[in-house]
Amino acid sequence: MADTKITALTALTAADPANDVIPIVDVSDTTMAASGTTKKISVNNILSSSPTASGALTVTGLVTAGSATITGAATVGTTLGVTGVTTLTGSVGIGAASSAKLSVTDTNGIPLRFGDIATAPTSQTACFVGTATGGLSGSINGDLILAPRTSDAGSVVVYTGNGTSAERLRVTAAGNVNITTGNVVMATSGKGIDFSATANGSGTMTSELLNDYEEGTFTPTVRGSTVAGTGVYTTQAGLYTKVGRLVTVTVYLNWTAVTLGTGNLQFAGLPFTASSSPVTYNGISIGFVSNIATTAGTVLYGIVEPGSTVITMTQTPTGGGAYGLVPLDTSGEIAFTSTYYV
Repeated sequence: MADTKITALTALTAADPANDVIPIVDVSDTTMAASGTTKKISVNNILSSSPTASGALTVTGLVTAGSATITGAATVGTTLGVTGVTTLTGSVGIGAASSAKLSVTDTNGIPLRFGDIATAPTSQTACFVGTATGGLSGSINGDLILAPRTSDAGSVVVYTGNGTSAERLRVTAAGNVNITTGNVVMATSGKGIDFSATANGSGTMTSELLNDYEEGTFTPTVRGSTVAGTGVYTTQAGLYTKVGRLVTVTVYLNWTAVTLGTGNLQFAGLPFTASSSPVTYNGISIGFVSNIATTAGTVLYGIVEPGSTVITMTQTPTGGGAYGLVPLDTSGEIAFTSTYYV
């Protein structure tokens, strides 16, 4: 019985040396002559639609297959076209002998390498993208390595963009990280810049993580300590800056009445609640004050109450002595700055 692959061949009507590798005679097909029909056989007929090469495969012409499995080394002199699945269990070299899982070499013989790395890239490596397998200085087994050619001592540069790309990030040969455009965004609350590698001073360190920065405005108010009341204002202005746990506020208030308010003079509405620890008592620095009644021979001060958003105004005798509170004044004007911990 004839081989089904042979009987499926097409008849040879004209010699074509480029495609007709081996002419054969199918003796079972006597449609053209009693001795059989002469037919042609091509590389695809020999390898079938899913060729498998278990050893080295060397092709100097054009090869196109539905799927290809190459378990050895593959050297292609012209074009290799694969329209299906390609499985490479050996090495593939494009432009030169392979030295990694995939090695692409430019016209100058300098490769762009993909694969595993155990030692630093040499001067013959233009760029390496791969996974550390241990032994590479400063790396841990499994690290992703992006390394320019050492003889160039160049940078690792990241470009992004839709249509026209632009440089966004550059890690220089000196180790600096340059952000060309955009910001460094902390996508998770509580995360920030860790300075734990820096030397500590003589104090007891509790944190070296800079995890917050914020600036904005707030609306300060005047109130009584016993009954807050309702203030009537000409101006209410507040600015703040928060760096980590440290908050700095600048306030300007001008009020003409505090309806139904009683007790001592306080300013409220700080943007963040002060720490409840007594060690964090913080004062204010008064830049301007007008029409706030104090006892003769005293100086006006103020403290941020722990665990609150309130500043209580105090007065201290100029010659020394115990401080006292300042009664609520139904009109007044003040500008001050305060820095406190949260």
